[in-house]
Amino acid sequence: MTRSLHWFQAFKALVYVALLANVGVFMWAADDWLAPKAIDQIGWVIILGVFEWETGRLAEGVALTRISPGALAAELAGYACALFALAHYVSIRDPVEIANATAWLAISVLIWVDLFRPDGARSFGRSALRWTLYLVTFLCALLWWRDGAWLDFFDAAIWIVCFFVIEINIFGLNLPGLRR
Repeated sequence: MTRSLHWFQAFKALVYVALLANVGVFMWAADDWLAPKAIDQIGWVIILGVFEWETGRLAEGVALTRISPGALAAELAGYACALFALAHYVSIRDPVEIANATAWLAISVLIWVDLFRPDGARSFGRSALRWTLYLVTFLCALLWWRDGAWLDFFDAAIWIVCFFVIEINIFGLNLPGLRR
C-alpha cells in the first residue's frame, strides 16, 4: 500500500467515524426516532454506504455494468427515506432544507451517471454541474452557521466531506497509488 493510499484510507475511516458520531447526535437530538431529519440521516447513511461499496469496486475509467440486487434494494430504501424527508421540508416550507435536500439528490444522480458513464465524468458540463451542486450544499451550511444552527452546520459539513471521499473514490486525487 502506497503512502498516499494509506493516508487516504486513514482519512476516510476518520471521516466515516465522525459521520457515525454525527448521526448518533442527530438521533439523540431528534424529538423522536421518526422525526423526518432522523429518517433523512438514516437514508443518507444507506446511500453513502452503497456508494462506498460500489465505488470501491471501480477500476479507473471502467463503467459499472450492473448493481447487485442487495445494493439496489438498500439504495432505493435510502432514497425513500431522503424523499420522505424532502416532502416534509416542502410541507413546512423550509427553503434551506429544500435546497439542500434537492442538491444532495441531484449530486447522487450525478454520481450514478459517473459510475455507469465514466467517459463524460470529467466533461465541463458535468464538472460545472457537480461544483454548482456542492456550492449549494456549502451555502446551505453557511446559512445554518449564520443562524446559529450548529448541529445542522456540522451535519452539512461532515456530509460534504463524506461525499468528497466518494468523489475521490471515483476520480482519484492524482496521488500515486490512489487513482484506480
